[in-house]
Amino acid sequence: MTRQEPAADLSRLARELAFSGDLADEHVRWALYDQALGRGLHDLVAAAVAEDDDQVMASGVVVAALERVPSVDRERWVALTSEWTVADFVARRAAELEILESVSGAVAAVGDGLRRADEGLGVDGWSDWLQLRAASSATRADVLDALAGGGRTRRIRHVAATTRSRSAGGDG
Repeated sequence: MTRQEPAADLSRLARELAFSGDLADEHVRWALYDQALGRGLHDLVAAAVAEDDDQVMASGVVVAALERVPSVDRERWVALTSEWTVADFVARRAAELEILESVSGAVAAVGDGLRRADEGLGVDGWSDWLQLRAASSATRADVLDALAGGGRTRRIRHVAATTRSRSAGGDG
């Protein structure tokens, strides 16, 4: 087995952070990417991930980045994976984050992917991940009510009901 030199953008990212470690090891690269994302070095991480040979690990970095970058920058991260086998999952997660932010009050609810409450909101079409995250963070009573009554799992229904009762207690 021959040892490959790290790609140029990965080496640049490691130098930027004065990071040392065996960059051939995906766990070490993950730690580097995570540290860089935490420091807001999104452009450098995107460049390094785009040239990473391990698409499974790189796609994990992209999904983690989706939660850390501003929503206007997500499309660039989704585009990085357009030729990868995980492209559909990454695009779906980006869309789910938009919905999550709209129901949790993090962003304005314009085009939030929800139908009106009297049409059923559409939460039954959400992934378990989105339902659970929304159940714990939503600020909209209609969303919490829909999840408390129709969440896919008992845990989702319980979390939504608990969140709803806490928010109702603070309203009065």
